[in-house]
Amino acid sequence: MRAKKIAALALAGVMLISTVLAGCGKETSSGSENNSGNKSAGERKKITALIRGSETSTTYIVLKKLLTKFSEEKGLEPPEFELVSGDADYVTKLQLYINSNALPDIYGCANGALSKAAKDIDSIVNIGDELERIGKKEDMNKAVYDFFKDADDGNVYLFPESLNCEFFLYRKDIFKKYNLETPKTWNEFLELCKTLKDKGEIPLIVAGKENWQLMRYLSFAPWRMTKDQFILDYIGQKEKFQTNTAAKSGAELLYTLGTEGYFQGGFLSTDYTAATDLFFGGTGCMWYSGSGQITQASEMYANGELGFFPVPDVDGEEDMDTNTPIHGGFGTAFNVQTYDDTMKEFFQYMCENYSEACYNDAKVFSPFNDPMPEGLDPMFYDLQPLFEKATDAWVSWDDKLDSATLTNLVDEQQKLAQGKETPEEFEAAADQFIINNSK
Repeated sequence: MRAKKIAALALAGVMLISTVLAGCGKETSSGSENNSGNKSAGERKKITALIRGSETSTTYIVLKKLLTKFSEEKGLEPPEFELVSGDADYVTKLQLYINSNALPDIYGCANGALSKAAKDIDSIVNIGDELERIGKKEDMNKAVYDFFKDADDGNVYLFPESLNCEFFLYRKDIFKKYNLETPKTWNEFLELCKTLKDKGEIPLIVAGKENWQLMRYLSFAPWRMTKDQFILDYIGQKEKFQTNTAAKSGAELLYTLGTEGYFQGGFLSTDYTAATDLFFGGTGCMWYSGSGQITQASEMYANGELGFFPVPDVDGEEDMDTNTPIHGGFGTAFNVQTYDDTMKEFFQYMCENYSEACYNDAKVFSPFNDPMPEGLDPMFYDLQPLFEKATDAWVSWDDKLDSATLTNLVDEQQKLAQGKETPEEFEAAADQFIINNSK
């Protein structure tokens, strides 16, 4: 399978190399440039960045401000940004840059196959070493740092986009109406869903059209009980869904939520935007959300209509202490081949000013444990205790699984949530996917 992947990437690189090179190098009156904006003689003229997202994305907002100001102070040309929206398009573009060894100075990168590919061609800076060099490593939230640890060597090669925490939002007014308490365990959560449904309410809103939303319910129990051990052992064919207690709990949870009618009607055709509109429009009692939706939640939270609670414990099992999924978003990498003194200077400048740009410009949590400024939305201050002492990060299965197995599991989890197959049938199919796709 690995040989097939490499061959496919190489072929794609050959077919599209001219397109890539057209975007990453150009002739100017001052001589040819590579993708870092350097003259062929080595003098840096500007800093280049490839970013997944649009002009409203957090990474672009923060880097645009910091790179522009830094470049002005250093007498460089304005920074050059290449924005690519859409996950598939971005991955294709990044793979082509990697194949042609023409990466820009800064580029967005997921922790997994893409960061490994960049590491294999020696084009990714060890961010952990750089944080240590400038004395900022201990200032970063430990769970966010943990999120980007490389599975092979334990080093950190990616800089966080921001600190993102996830939690359940719930309608305090509805809970008060029925004298309900927030759940501490998944059994309590399911009892709560049953009570709400019996009262004629829609217990839970989910964006079932988004792969990751249903996969969260599948992976909550394995995460609380094993962190990343189950998914890594599953990938390594050392563990099975059919025999692992944590994995079986996750399958059973998604099956129960779907088949008992605890999700809204038509949940598989609901995308994230529609689900957000539903919940903040007054439909449903609970919604798995995150710090990225503080703006949408702000008014209802200020009116006392919304509260939040972390991911429940798995009943009767030993759960890890961290119960709030924390991640650093899509990582930012620095190209070691263009990491000259100017880039080292920018890295330090970026770290020293990152929190200010996060809170004042992007309106997100900073990955650094710097004091929050006054005047933010009250939810920022109320949410902070959820994660300020957390040490373990969220584990995203979609970052860890190969694309074929991920696609298979996504298809299968929809059947599970619809009740088209039992948890036992799902588990048997899942165990076969990883075997078939490794051949």
